[in-house]
Amino acid sequence: MINVSNIERFATHDGPGIRTTLFMMGCSLRCPWCANPETWTLQSVLMHDTDKCIECQACQKACKNHAITFDPFFQWDQTKCKGCQDCVWACLQDALKLNGQWMEVSDILDEVLKDWDYYQASGGGLTLSGGEPFFQFDEVFSLLKSAKKAGLHVAVETTGNVEPKLFEKAIPYVDLFLFDIKHLDHEILQQVTYANAQRIFSNFETLCLTRSKDVIVRVPVIEGFNDQILSDIIEYSKQHNVQKVHLLPYHSLGKTKWAQLKRKYIYGDLEMMKEDALKQYESDFVQIGG
Repeated sequence: MINVSNIERFATHDGPGIRTTLFMMGCSLRCPWCANPETWTLQSVLMHDTDKCIECQACQKACKNHAITFDPFFQWDQTKCKGCQDCVWACLQDALKLNGQWMEVSDILDEVLKDWDYYQASGGGLTLSGGEPFFQFDEVFSLLKSAKKAGLHVAVETTGNVEPKLFEKAIPYVDLFLFDIKHLDHEILQQVTYANAQRIFSNFETLCLTRSKDVIVRVPVIEGFNDQILSDIIEYSKQHNVQKVHLLPYHSLGKTKWAQLKRKYIYGDLEMMKEDALKQYESDFVQIGG
């Protein structure tokens, strides 16, 4: 089974054509600007909206495992939570959401294939995202094989922070790689995102040796982190003959998720970047936005 964070139908920014994007739980990186922090753990997570909560404590009373307390404010103990969602159903203010649903590979494929006609008409298909799709490798590998058998075009958005032997195993079953390159300096990348930079670039270069034209480099542009080295990242990508580079301007759309997870968002005061700020890099090779 795969723990799924969200299934987005009729997506148009995660590969060619009309697509279904599957966001999965689990990621080994801890990017402080992450738009999907709810996907960091493999275990499902409870999200609490303080703006909606009236502190009636109905959720605490409904939880048989005593995972919720008010001491004096809402607290959730992930180690005690069994994912039953009794607390979610008890909340009349819609202030709680359990993110992460375990699904069989066959059920996921059935859901994706509902839009087969749209894929055929637009050249679309299935995109795996997250989190890091390869974090749940065995189950995802099974999904990849089933998707290809069904005739789906498959794209994978990956950080590349994957065991090389596993990554190489998956390559033949993926039509398009949306490969994140956040920085070129290994030490900075490791310090800020906790990534294994050597592993990432090894996987990227191995992939590009045989499948470079099936690779799009994606760069989340973060002021003060990598905005001054975009030319270097673009040049590095050119050297590896990839299809295109997408520069993705920083946005704060994930800010509310950090608050609902009771995590500090250090980029809270950083203004969203406008696409015009990156126009100087735009070319046939470089696209601004997804």
